[in-house]
Amino acid sequence: MIIDAHIHAYPADVFASPRRWAAQRDESWWADTVDPVDRCSIQGWADVDTLIRDMDAAGIDRAVMLGWYWQHQSTCEENNRWMAQCRRAHPDRLYAFAAVNPAAGQMAIDQTRRWLNEGFSGIGELLDRVQGYRYADDDFAALAALAVDYRAPLNLHVTDPKLHDRPGMQPTPLSEFIDLAAALPRNQFILAHLGGGLAFHSETPVPANLYFDTAAVPLIYEPSCYRDAARYVGAERILFGTDYPLRTYPRSKAPPDFDRQLGELKAANFPAADFDAIAGGNLLSLIARE
Repeated sequence: MIIDAHIHAYPADVFASPRRWAAQRDESWWADTVDPVDRCSIQGWADVDTLIRDMDAAGIDRAVMLGWYWQHQSTCEENNRWMAQCRRAHPDRLYAFAAVNPAAGQMAIDQTRRWLNEGFSGIGELLDRVQGYRYADDDFAALAALAVDYRAPLNLHVTDPKLHDRPGMQPTPLSEFIDLAAALPRNQFILAHLGGGLAFHSETPVPANLYFDTAAVPLIYEPSCYRDAARYVGAERILFGTDYPLRTYPRSKAPPDFDRQLGELKAANFPAADFDAIAGGNLLSLIARE
């Protein structure tokens, strides 16, 4: 089974006018990320029907819709309602991780509990410096405790240090994730984008409760990154993900799809057991409560 562990989904009214939609909700970071005014956007857009067609075309059995790291909990709830609708329409194809802003305190906990009770598989994607919390805060500790109760992994956005000076990139010091995983050993963390390189160049041992998805890596790393990461942290801790509908090959392919990145993973020539783990088995193990 092939599962994309990291995609995003939006309804048509969002991508019809992204900046206007974001302005109405005071979500300036998202607007500057997906529809920047000073450079070309690499954000693609796809409704749920297009998503399913693209999954079918590439042989993707299932996909995990992640929430965005919204600045306001009200937007998180709107995002969660969209994803719940998508799950109801395609229960055999789509999983969802709950969008949440830990800075919203008890409201964030209560609403996340409700979505986990309704069948969401995890929590995230989260980005502390955009959402206004820190991993050492009590608000995040409460969310982490909820995740333990539900055996729900948390997906955290990570930026490679060498990308900090690019427009729209938020620094996420890699040592913070090492410390976080060590402080919360009962939690399972998925670090997006191969953990900003932490999956293959950490100067310290990587805790066993850190996993790494491959979302958007064609924009950042060479195809050899898959083998490098598997050698460093083990194939059992790598999750295939694309960041669909992001256009991860903007110079050569305009519409978003799954084919090329999946092809690069296949071309890495992993042993069959390792490929099966990366392509879906590892994700299924992390959401095994279902």
